[in-house]
Amino acid sequence: MVVLFNFPSIVSTLRNHELISKVENIHVDEIAQRGFYKIKCRLIPSKYNLEIKFIKTREEFIYAYQLYSTTTIVRWDNAPHFPGIETFPHHFHELHGNVLESDLTGEAEKDLALVLSKIKKTLV
Repeated sequence: MVVLFNFPSIVSTLRNHELISKVENIHVDEIAQRGFYKIKCRLIPSKYNLEIKFIKTREEFIYAYQLYSTTTIVRWDNAPHFPGIETFPHHFHELHGNVLESDLTGEAEKDLALVLSKIKKTLV
C-alpha cells in the first residue's frame, strides 16, 4: 500500500487556517520504513487545542485528530478497534463516548480540511 502524504503541506495548511492561532509543537521521527508525525495547535478561542498524529509505514497509514481543552472533546481516528462500524476502520468519538461512522478516508490533506470544517462548526 502506497500512501501519498505531504507533511509540509499539512503544517502549512494549519499555519494559514483562520481557526489556528499557533502551531505550537511539531514532532517528526522518521526511521527506515516508518514515520511518526505529531502536531499540536492552539485554536481560536484559545481554550481549545488540536492534536494531530500520523504514523506511516509501507503497510498502513494511521491517523488521529483530537480536539481538546482540559479533556478530549471529540476525536477522529482509524485505529481498527470498532469493526462493527460501516466506515471501519475510520470512526468518530463524540464528547460523551459514542462512536460513530466517519467521513474521513485516510487521505491526510482532504481529511484535515474536513476536520477543520467540522471543528469550526462545533466552536461557533
